[in-house]
Amino acid sequence: MSTRRYPHSSVSPEEFHKWLSALICVLNSVYFLLNMIVMQKFGIGAVQFTVAVFGGYCFYKSSKGLYQPWHSHTLLALLTLNILISVAIMGLVAGATYWGLALPFWYYSLFGLRKGFIFSAIIMLSAATVIFYRTDTSVLMPYRTVFNFTLVYCSIWLVCHVYEVQRQKTSEYLHSLALQDDLTDLQNRHALKADFQAFQHSFESMHMLIIDIDHFKNINDKYGHDIGDSVLINVADALMQSIQAKEIYRLGGEEFVILFKNISDEEAFRQAEKVRKAVELGIFFSHNEPIKLTVSIGISSLRPEHEFTDILRAADQKLYQAKREGRNRVCA
Repeated sequence: MSTRRYPHSSVSPEEFHKWLSALICVLNSVYFLLNMIVMQKFGIGAVQFTVAVFGGYCFYKSSKGLYQPWHSHTLLALLTLNILISVAIMGLVAGATYWGLALPFWYYSLFGLRKGFIFSAIIMLSAATVIFYRTDTSVLMPYRTVFNFTLVYCSIWLVCHVYEVQRQKTSEYLHSLALQDDLTDLQNRHALKADFQAFQHSFESMHMLIIDIDHFKNINDKYGHDIGDSVLINVADALMQSIQAKEIYRLGGEEFVILFKNISDEEAFRQAEKVRKAVELGIFFSHNEPIKLTVSIGISSLRPEHEFTDILRAADQKLYQAKREGRNRVCA
């Protein structure tokens, strides 16, 4: 529906990438020096130097707020390649295999559930193949080595997968709390502001309708707040049923907002009239007593220089004009 940026229920992938790139830079710098000076493994040393440099580059970019998703993909690809090459060249003696056990956690933390699962599966098969062919048969049994590695890897993989599933469920729940009105199930003011910012430069025109239930205080005073809440729910349902727009919000109290994208002033007015008539013709009940409702609607249109508060204020002014002129009307 929109390009909102949601809050994360844990450390964001961007922040995790920043500090992981710093860790990878430091660790590969140490291994580069060991392989070049002590072990005389110049090929592996060259790979580790490349990984260290790119890790430092990623940390620098992230620190400046210039993170790009391809940074994470390239960094993990280089790190994975480094681990597989180390195992292929040096076998199990150097212990590079152990670093492969950390990969599922990094994959899921950076790439989410689907890519984390796919990448973890690919690495398990790749690592098991390399281990099988590079196991020193005079010291270890290839089948048992691959079997034990696969069991340990799958155990860690399973924990990472379950954790990511739960994290996503928690995030979705927090998003619904943050962006959804719990009474009417419409989107709330926070969602309205987020959508406006996402739509602002994506569409040639945008219209905002502010809809206010006329004399709503009288309904609360006469029938009670529980009936008032029922009226708000019914009005929200009427809004959703009368028009096709998905961008419908409860602004607060008895006020609702609808956003329309890429329609003319005439069409915006026609849609507002459709909403007004749907509420006016509807019958709402307090126990068995019918309640007749009307709404006043103000319309504003987006201009290039408008910010969220500008278009909201303009629609609000038109709303009060509709109320001054007798209510149950649309002003644009």
